[in-house]
Amino acid sequence: MSDIRGNLKINVIEPPNYEYLTCQFTRINSKGHSACSIYIAKKGIYTIQITPKYLNHTIKLISNTKYLSKNTGYCYQEVQTPKSNLSDLISQFRGTNWLSILKSTYDRRWPSGAMLVRAQENDPYFSQFIDKTSFRKMAESLMVAIHEETHMYDLDYKRTDWEQNLTGFVNQHWQPKVPIHKGFPRKEIIPLIEGNATKSWDDIYLRDNVQGNYLMQGVLSELNAGLMGLAGVGIVGEFVDGYGASNARDSAAAYMYHLLLYLRHAKTNHPSYYTKINNEKLFKDFVLIQWLRLHYYLEFTKKFSKLDTHSAEITKLLYRPYNIEAIENITGHSLLLDNYKNCLPEYDPFEPPF
Repeated sequence: MSDIRGNLKINVIEPPNYEYLTCQFTRINSKGHSACSIYIAKKGIYTIQITPKYLNHTIKLISNTKYLSKNTGYCYQEVQTPKSNLSDLISQFRGTNWLSILKSTYDRRWPSGAMLVRAQENDPYFSQFIDKTSFRKMAESLMVAIHEETHMYDLDYKRTDWEQNLTGFVNQHWQPKVPIHKGFPRKEIIPLIEGNATKSWDDIYLRDNVQGNYLMQGVLSELNAGLMGLAGVGIVGEFVDGYGASNARDSAAAYMYHLLLYLRHAKTNHPSYYTKINNEKLFKDFVLIQWLRLHYYLEFTKKFSKLDTHSAEITKLLYRPYNIEAIENITGHSLLLDNYKNCLPEYDPFEPPF
């Protein structure tokens, strides 16, 4: 063993009950053969680094896998490379070339966003949502721009049967056409609202004379657009220095809160409608993915204070037992409520539909 140097990668899939991250090789016979036993409690991919010494050698395991301190099942994730350098694109920004710069930015950092932008690049309204003053201002305007272009994609008449099916651009691999079976006016959930944390969104989407009468289509479309808007600005969050996206995290959480209240109200007051959506596997999977996706984005963007006003107050509402019960009932899955909210428990089998 004294001549061995270098690294070896191992993938641990069935962990025993103990873990020692370092140990000493022990000489076990006169020929110099050594042995070392390592017990690993955490799943994941590790690099083994061997430091040779005379007779005894030190072995160290270094984790290459995120979230190894808890065993989990399926976790929602996306292909993202937030550290990709954009300095050349920033220097090339001229306002008039905003679309090509945006596509190149997302190509490097967020393929799902790049796919949406290309799908919508001919929308005549797209340009109106973009601040072309500078790259930083464009980055700040992406919360609204991607939110609105997600609406334009999802609600296009070629993709969506209004009030019957909602097409949702979730990521580059999945744009499902989700059966929603109409529903009831979303303003009916107003009595279930607790406190004033979501008042801005309640006033716009529930108390407005027009918006308040939208059915499940309105609830889910706002949630999907809000999630895309958060991801769209979050992937360039370090360039946001103003207030144009200061409620990105709050908005996504507020839209989820509306959905949870809608599900609670449906089960209690519209049982026949609840039965319809509860019999649609695609609907159930869509709701589950949106919950996991929300928390994936919240974790990813938590370092950007400019994207947040008081999302913590809103997320507290999401975790009230009766609201958690609402989403667990409709999805048929248990949720993790610690640091792994974008994951399902280890022994809760789920195969994503994409």
